[in-house]
Amino acid sequence: MIDISSIVISSRIRLARSLNDYIFPGMLSGEAGYKVIKQVADVVLPLGDYKVFTMQQLPALDAEVMQEKHLISKNLLENKDYGAVILSDNQSVSIMVNEEDHIRAQCFLKGLSLKQAYDTLEPIDNALINKLNVAFDSSLGFLNSCITNVGTGMRASVMLFLPALTLSSEIGKIINLLSNQGLTVRGVFGEGSEAQGYMYQISNARSLGVSESEIISKVTNYALKVCEYEMQARKRLVENDEITIKDRVFRAWGILTNAYSLSANEFMKYAGEVKIGIALGFIKLKDNTLIDRLLFDALPSSLTKIANQEALNETEERLTRASFVSKTLKTARIK
Repeated sequence: MIDISSIVISSRIRLARSLNDYIFPGMLSGEAGYKVIKQVADVVLPLGDYKVFTMQQLPALDAEVMQEKHLISKNLLENKDYGAVILSDNQSVSIMVNEEDHIRAQCFLKGLSLKQAYDTLEPIDNALINKLNVAFDSSLGFLNSCITNVGTGMRASVMLFLPALTLSSEIGKIINLLSNQGLTVRGVFGEGSEAQGYMYQISNARSLGVSESEIISKVTNYALKVCEYEMQARKRLVENDEITIKDRVFRAWGILTNAYSLSANEFMKYAGEVKIGIALGFIKLKDNTLIDRLLFDALPSSLTKIANQEALNETEERLTRASFVSKTLKTARIK
């Protein structure tokens, strides 16, 4: 069994559910929208340490931070009238209410943990199904606003760090392989986004005609296959041109620890290079998960929140990011 800890970043299970008693959120009135929020909250809140945040009451910056952390979607962020999110205290569970569907429940866990994420969501989902009038057809399964979510309503995603496959231009073959197996590859920020920092999301493209366990098994197995391909590509990369790779890594480290101004795109690029160095053992940090945390903390809204500011213009954001990243990393390395 290969060590996949430097490749697999996180896992996510998302379950989409709609309610028979209401039209889809895109056409809901405010009054009906808040009835949906109350019904879902009444089921979820007794199950554990959860809090309800409505988009109308949530400060704009806090909502944007939630979006950057994938706790809510852009669609929900823009639904100020009757959108809401129910969050667990540790933020591993996020239940979006009145997004594209009435309910989109998500669980995020580190590593390759799709089964564990589903096991976390299942009792919540069962409670919602038992206590609410969830749209379900005996032949088709769960009925939702988008046809790709009809069936199980499940999206199982794994975030992978694939620098060697990208640098060796083999990633196209991998994407084609996965596509032929009914899987989808996206960038770190979801549908339509680029694979910044060499990070890719692998997920199922189909929800209809398959069971939850089949989806989890398939995505898990192909994530492991991709991990094997990445490890082989890393070995070839070092064997063929170790000096060039080391130079990329240490130049990136130098920029991140010394830059006076740093854009979000620059940070993602150089953070990805440093992660290569960590994965290959060229750079050792006291905490190798630090870069993964920085990948979100250095995003615009999260950075503004950390800086305790209401807003940052473009210049202020670049200066703040450079200072924050430099201070965070300069004492993090084991010489």
